[in-house]
Amino acid sequence: MNHSAAQLKNLDGFHQDLSMLCSRLGVGLSGGTSAPSFQFQKVTGTDSFIRFSKQYVRHLLIPVELPAIVTASTLVSQNALKELLVLDAQLEKEPLMKLFSQASRTLGRNQLRKLSGLRDVRLLSRYRSAVLENDAYGWHVLVYGAVLHLFSIPLRQGLDKYQWQVLTGFAHAACQSLQWSDSDWRKVMNAIENIPVTSLESLGGNDKPEVPKLAIV
Repeated sequence: MNHSAAQLKNLDGFHQDLSMLCSRLGVGLSGGTSAPSFQFQKVTGTDSFIRFSKQYVRHLLIPVELPAIVTASTLVSQNALKELLVLDAQLEKEPLMKLFSQASRTLGRNQLRKLSGLRDVRLLSRYRSAVLENDAYGWHVLVYGAVLHLFSIPLRQGLDKYQWQVLTGFAHAACQSLQWSDSDWRKVMNAIENIPVTSLESLGGNDKPEVPKLAIV
């Protein structure tokens, strides 16, 4: 397998697990999902799902998840374990991340286990050890950022794919629960495709960004 094929295989494996977990979550399907400072839209049909998707992108994906991915990728490139652990702890204070905490931890740990063969990457081994010893949480967005760096995947490509997989994962959950028709599914997919992904510049840089600050509520 060539290097490019290995990159895509690892990224696709992460995306498949991410989409599956989002589908299982079914956030907002039976009632609004709330944090102390925010209430997600209750999903009862296609229109409310589209509103939920836009809320998720505006209040969690753009201000928290995407910056965390970019930051983690940068920190791994700098072999900055201490700063990565600080970011790990910082995310635990973010109210909306707590709504996804168990799924995030499950996905993060699963991916760290799959990457255990990369024994020559010292930072990854030490971070995995901290997670297994419960000294770090192991948020999936941080592991995802590490994957982007380790397999030389451009940030823009990784962020685009992350947003798509999360939103389609939620859409699959809603489709199964609410039994959407084919036209309902097409309507939702069209709406998801038209939700823009924030620019790398607004997150703090380009393919070699400075470490951006997270918007912790």
